Amino acid sequence: MNWLKYMFLLLLCFASGFAQNLNERTIHLKSGELITGQIVSVDSLRGDIEMLTHYGSITIKGEDILKEIITIILNSGDKLRGEIVYEDGQKIHLQTQYGMLFIEKRDIGSIDFGLRMDNESVSSLNEKYTMGSEQQVDVFYDPTGYTLGKGTLYVSGLSWGFGITDKFQMTSKWSGYFTGDFNVRPKFQILRIGNLEKQHLVAVGGHFHTRYAPDKYEWQQSKYPFEVGQYDWSRTESWVSQGDSIDLYHGQFVRIGSDVKIGEGNRRYDSQSKFVTDGWLEETGWHYANYYEVFAVYTYTKAREGNSGRISHSFGAYLSKFEDYNKLMYRLYYAGAVDIKKNLIFNYELFYDPWYIEWWKRSDFIFNGEDLELSVAKPDKEYTSPLHFDIGFIYSFSDWLRVGLHFQPYIAGIYLKF
Repeated sequence: MNWLKYMFLLLLCFASGFAQNLNERTIHLKSGELITGQIVSVDSLRGDIEMLTHYGSITIKGEDILKEIITIILNSGDKLRGEIVYEDGQKIHLQTQYGMLFIEKRDIGSIDFGLRMDNESVSSLNEKYTMGSEQQVDVFYDPTGYTLGKGTLYVSGLSWGFGITDKFQMTSKWSGYFTGDFNVRPKFQILRIGNLEKQHLVAVGGHFHTRYAPDKYEWQQSKYPFEVGQYDWSRTESWVSQGDSIDLYHGQFVRIGSDVKIGEGNRRYDSQSKFVTDGWLEETGWHYANYYEVFAVYTYTKAREGNSGRISHSFGAYLSKFEDYNKLMYRLYYAGAVDIKKNLIFNYELFYDPWYIEWWKRSDFIFNGEDLELSVAKPDKEYTSPLHFDIGFIYSFSDWLRVGLHFQPYIAGIYLKF
């Protein structure tokens, strides 16, 4: 339990450590050199810059500097290109070839950075960006306040989704179609305020299944009477009963809707070998039924200092109901996302879910070799923390191909976005 808290605090410190001094700038020179420091003064006539670096104060001639050109993509879809003359918390003054423009930051969707070369062409400046290649609508499997853009389609190894409007999306687990599960997961963004530097988003939605076995578990414990005896293979009737019985126990975490039962026939316990010779446990298998969940999530996203992407924090909650389970279930979570590079996102999550069991403790997990065992001793319910943690990465190979890796099942993922 304590290690989980320490790890979470460590990762929060790690995420916050991505910030850098807002007053520092990196100057690109025509010689290919890069100089980072705080700007002390600028000569408005010659363009010379005096900088205070970590290794001393220097002056850079304006004629040696490559001009930084930005392309502003507005929320309306319009694109504007030019040089930033002045910037504050509300506006950007942009010098374009058509004159000076004054742009409200709340109207800006993203900014791309580039350098004007000697031949007047503009090369991309990939180390500076306001938006990464991905605005995550989910962190792992939990929703954020973002929705897919209008007309955007994604397909993954388990699901698909489509942006019907810029604020409403519909997704579905196509993998469930093979078991007859018709399911839809609508999400509606009900609030989006702020500007390019800070934004607040709220979304609500649900996931509705007609034939589903949820990834939820509960402790099941049973007691079965067994006949006590021994096998004597020299006799025609090899089983010799001692005229006594013994109670054997089973206890394990089982997926809700499933059940563990003992098979039909004799129940025999060999007192000499201390082994069950007849009478075996069997799990009834996943039980499919209607399953409903609703969720709400708040996301706060902030631009990292120095135009190096964003940090996002999402706080959400679920309520869910399985048709053949008499309890209302819930889940609370906090999920974080940090742009490490324009095409690489670091994710982490802490969630509280009393019905979630780590994969190595589940009865139906492929590598669990100790399931469905009977014991003479009455088993104690193993303590399992309702707090769980996940950590991973999303990498964009291109505008349409992404891959992900994280700790909790399912460990690896791939999806296409068009």
